[in-house]
Amino acid sequence: MTSSPTGTAQRIQAISAVADGAVLTTVVLYFNHVVGIPEATVGLVLAASAAAAFALAAPLGRLADRAGLPRAAAGKALAVAAALAGSALAQTLWAYAAAAIAFGVARAGIAATIQAIAARASAPEQRVSVRARLHTVLNAGFGVGALIGAAVLAAGRPGWFVALYAGGALALVACAVLLSRIGVAAEPGPSPRRSRRGALRDRRLVAVTGLTAVLLLTMPILSVLLPLWLTNRTAAPAWVAAVAFGLNTVLVFVLQSPWSARVRTDADASRCALVAGAAIAVAGPLFALMPLGGPAAAAAMALTGVAVLTVAEVAAGTAAWHLALRHTPAARQGEYQAVFGMSGSVARILGALVALPLITALGSVGWAVVATAMVTAATGLATVGMRSEHRAQHRPAVSRTRPGAGRGRPRARARGRSAHRRAPECAGPG
Repeated sequence: MTSSPTGTAQRIQAISAVADGAVLTTVVLYFNHVVGIPEATVGLVLAASAAAAFALAAPLGRLADRAGLPRAAAGKALAVAAALAGSALAQTLWAYAAAAIAFGVARAGIAATIQAIAARASAPEQRVSVRARLHTVLNAGFGVGALIGAAVLAAGRPGWFVALYAGGALALVACAVLLSRIGVAAEPGPSPRRSRRGALRDRRLVAVTGLTAVLLLTMPILSVLLPLWLTNRTAAPAWVAAVAFGLNTVLVFVLQSPWSARVRTDADASRCALVAGAAIAVAGPLFALMPLGGPAAAAAMALTGVAVLTVAEVAAGTAAWHLALRHTPAARQGEYQAVFGMSGSVARILGALVALPLITALGSVGWAVVATAMVTAATGLATVGMRSEHRAQHRPAVSRTRPGAGRGRPRARARGRSAHRRAPECAGPG
């Protein structure tokens, strides 16, 4: 598959991730320190960007399925390029807000569509592994981009920021060119009846997406909460935050694909979710206790906590991908991936508007509240998997007790046959 749409999707993911890493590590400081937009206003704009991405995720996903995934992804890549060009030129609040919101919506859209392209080109039993490889590439690319962004921050020259965003725009134009050349085989269109039942009515998908949003607080923890906690409340050196981010990137790169390859059933996914909950239960207290130690102890607790939290990130991600996307209808990959992608937007909103104020106001108690919420979400995700596995195991028994029930009823007979397969392969087409 390396020369197929899956391989091309990985290359595009790498290019866009480098651009994302460089931009996201510099844009807040650029518009705050260089352009002069107040910090609180920058935060509100970022929250508005995440909210817009959340609101438009499902409609853009449906549009991608109808227009064709490669064409839709190419259009979104060009939209990201335009947003980055706007960021390079923006010198006022309104220009910054327009560029930031366009960037947030288009960036979320292209990520979901790239994942849908790879999923549609893969067999159902391979989709979790494919998603894991894309996530690994994403982390590696983001890490490279963060290093580029760090160099620009160290230089501190306004012209370097402008050049960085212009370079990011050119990189996304290159992604659009690559996307326009992708051909996804057997790209069926959804029937009118199925189109009217949107992915947002899939209760399992919505439940997993909501629980995943809480578990994805790992993102704002690593990028915002922990750095602020380190510098403002502990004796740890400031460089520990950068080392912690690098440690997370390396561990995800090493662990994600092998871990995902072991998850084949809903029961496996449930166990992964429980592992994630246990890891969060360890990491939360480590972060909460950091102010009690000296520089060395605080640094050790921070790095140990990040290592354990990364295990939670890898385990929770694998469980969520399996439970949300393994059974996605083949003709609706764009819509389902977009709805599941809402979890990231919600996590960023929760991080900025709930978790950060909690930890700022309550300190170590705030960490306990955040960790408890995440452990509860992991338990909920495990419960979804266990219930699904229980239903799958009882389908063959129902079929055997009523051997003639399916005669003359093609749909019931098809369900009876599929129940004799392994659970992950029978719950949906494609």
